[in-house]
Amino acid sequence: MMHSLTRRTMTSFLRKALLGATAFALVAVTVPAGRLAHAQQAAPLGRIAAVVNESPITQADVEGRLQLAIVSSGLPDTPDTRKRLLPQVIRILTDEALQVQEARERKLSVTEDELNNALSDMAERNRMTRDQLQQALQQAGVPWSTMRQQMLAQLAWSKVVQRVVRQQVNIPDSEVNAYIERIRANAGKPEYQVAEIFLAVDNPANEQEVQNLADRLVDQIGKGANFAAVAQQFSQSAGAATGGDLGWIQQGQLEEALDRALQQLHSGQFSRPIRGAAGYHILWLRDQRTVAAGDPKNIQISLGQFVVPAPSDPNQQGALFDAVKQLGEGVKGCEALQQAASKIHGAQVFTQPLTKLGDIPEQIAGLVAGLGVGNATQPLVTDKGTMLLMVCDRVVPEGSLPPPDQVRSALFQERMDLQQRRYLRDLRRQATIETRL
Repeated sequence: MMHSLTRRTMTSFLRKALLGATAFALVAVTVPAGRLAHAQQAAPLGRIAAVVNESPITQADVEGRLQLAIVSSGLPDTPDTRKRLLPQVIRILTDEALQVQEARERKLSVTEDELNNALSDMAERNRMTRDQLQQALQQAGVPWSTMRQQMLAQLAWSKVVQRVVRQQVNIPDSEVNAYIERIRANAGKPEYQVAEIFLAVDNPANEQEVQNLADRLVDQIGKGANFAAVAQQFSQSAGAATGGDLGWIQQGQLEEALDRALQQLHSGQFSRPIRGAAGYHILWLRDQRTVAAGDPKNIQISLGQFVVPAPSDPNQQGALFDAVKQLGEGVKGCEALQQAASKIHGAQVFTQPLTKLGDIPEQIAGLVAGLGVGNATQPLVTDKGTMLLMVCDRVVPEGSLPPPDQVRSALFQERMDLQQRRYLRDLRRQATIETRL
């Protein structure tokens, strides 16, 4: 019965419901009842906040979404927070208006039954009824219409994506095979389970505004705000609905700045905002593992050893080290390493046959296990001279690579995410948008 639920229980249910099917930890937030009434007194809710292709977004829409974002993310409900979140909330509402308009333009409709079923499914996944969800929202000061409108936009856009974007995405066998070969070449290297918050910068004039919001979100996550809930309300990537989840990412799969930042994180840590090609990313490293299933010790590698004898004059060791380092960074592959040996006096290259990682001395295995084929270590100074190690070949045991259909599915989802972001970006560029706040 609804009257038996305490406010604490209601808030807990609400926070879980807003995260949908995700299974991330939640932080407790006390939301005073009646906050929306206070907001109503502060500004006329019938006032037009923005117009998107002649469709109005009212002050009531903005206030409701602000409250939903604050309740679900755990951000402090202060005037400063609301002021900082306002541009992003308007951006989200603008995008949702464009999504619904595009669905209508393509004669794709969301029925009342579809909308109600989606809301009921959200509640059931969190062991509550739709009526309980509705009352929880009301107690938290969030109008039921706010949740319905958010769900309506998600369903409408999903239909557009399936009708339009899906037809544009095709993953050929050659791409699947290349991906599997890349996994084979990287076997033994770390890969990362990542979630992200992505904030686009479509207009250079908004650069500072977006960066400030990204900094603000990171600060609040550091103080206990839930990463997944913040991603769900603010991230502009397709994974926002699932808390920003990107799945498992290999080294080199993300653009260089993101890849470099990811390698510096430990499990459970999140990054400061990182400027990527299209906007700002906040990365959360949820977990880390070794590429390919099975025991990494059974992976076989062939090693190339580039060795330069120690100089007769110890004062020349620094210059030799720098020369070897530069050479190692410039060559790719053991054949190129062999050819480069002629550039340094006395240098020699030795190639070892395929050997299991488990049979290689632990210190050496630790240095090369994370290298892809054709990559070299940093220079190693020994009593015999200065040395580079390079992985010339790598053989992964059968059964440790993912099946092609699994790879195709992962590539398909990645391409769909990229294409629908581009689609929405184009809609935004073609639209007439007027903001009045």
